[in-house]
Amino acid sequence: MSLTSSLSIAAQSLSNATAVLQSINNNISNANTPGYSREVAQFQSAPTDPGAGPQPGNGAVLQGFQSIRDELLQTQIQNETQAQGQANAELTSLQQIQPLFTTSTGDIGTEMSNFFTSMSSLSAEPDNSAARQAVMTAGQNLTYAFNTVSQHLTQLQSGLNTQVTQDVSQINQITAQIAVLNPQIAALQAQGKDAGSLQDQRDQLVVQLSGLAGVSVTNTESGITVSIGDGTPLVVGSKSFALQSRAGTAGMQQILDASGNVIDPSPQGGDLGGTLQARDQSIPAVLNGLDTLAYQFATAFNAAQASGYDQNGNPGQPFFNVLSTPSGAAGSISVAISDPALIAASSDGSPGSNGNVANLTAVQTTVLPSGQTPTDAYAGLVFQVGSMAAEANTQSSATAASLRQLNDQLNSVSGVSVDQETTNLITYQQAYEAAARVITTVQSLFQVTMSMGTAAAA
Repeated sequence: MSLTSSLSIAAQSLSNATAVLQSINNNISNANTPGYSREVAQFQSAPTDPGAGPQPGNGAVLQGFQSIRDELLQTQIQNETQAQGQANAELTSLQQIQPLFTTSTGDIGTEMSNFFTSMSSLSAEPDNSAARQAVMTAGQNLTYAFNTVSQHLTQLQSGLNTQVTQDVSQINQITAQIAVLNPQIAALQAQGKDAGSLQDQRDQLVVQLSGLAGVSVTNTESGITVSIGDGTPLVVGSKSFALQSRAGTAGMQQILDASGNVIDPSPQGGDLGGTLQARDQSIPAVLNGLDTLAYQFATAFNAAQASGYDQNGNPGQPFFNVLSTPSGAAGSISVAISDPALIAASSDGSPGSNGNVANLTAVQTTVLPSGQTPTDAYAGLVFQVGSMAAEANTQSSATAASLRQLNDQLNSVSGVSVDQETTNLITYQQAYEAAARVITTVQSLFQVTMSMGTAAAA
């Protein structure tokens, strides 16, 4: 091998070391960048001339840099992010519902108990105007409690309806960005270049998207394809297909594909899936139970009222205003009478009679058409809400723990270890110095050779 070849190999080594040192510096700079995948240098031994006889080699060629990735772990993180997004959305909604059913001075259970306690006082003094007014007040407090819970549930449902449109908007923004990155990544890969930085950006966008909705991701030559729900495409190559939302039944926002077709079944997973679950299933289930309780309780009490007589000796009028069907009963129930004298405490219409108070009081322990007493029915609602919240909390905690574990695993594979990069920095610094020393040595040999040639000519 000639001195010229040696000089060329050393110069190439110097260039290789310089490039790798820049890569190491970039890794260290991004040690705390979310989603960054560390780069490693890819070397290949330089080819030699087969017909040139024995040769020591022509050095190393830097092929480029490759980002260290684990697609399986990335997919698992996306799936867990979808599950966590849904669980968190459901939990947030249920945590707002729980206080409405927590035992307090104004909850339905307490007011129902106070209402029947007032009945006991009326039984002792059926002609006492204060006792009758106490029943009226207790009845009004009970209906107000029903109204308040129903109103809060309806408002929460309306808020979730707004959240649906916001989620759709965010999904469209992210999918548009992914569609921009797809061709850029594909172009770099077609040239044999590493597209790690752009891939990291795309992976982060997919994770963000997974937090919003349950999506499926497929790798293709033109980039990733993203779909939602029943396979509705969101991104195909360089094209994104925006979701739409519009008011459907009862003003609830429906999710539509880019062509305006309703996506059925509704998307699951992510914040959107959890929001739809709470809006369309959890809250309606609680509202239905509440409405059923209000309707059946009021109907039963009105029936007991009709079996007696008021202070004027007239048959009892309905005590509660209630709808003809359970739907909406909790939100509209009210006390129908304004005169305490109209409470039908008497069983025969005679002054001082309290015979019908027992029928009114018995409603508390009467089994309603739902198969439960009013008290048990309300306790069942409390349990239902608590159970749903506990399940969502368990799911949220489980997915959070799983995500931490998966991210730790991914970080151990793709993340930057500052200690390891520092070691690499020293290694390639020494390689740089060694290559520089070879160049200095070759230059000295050139000078000696030239000096020998000049001395021979003299």
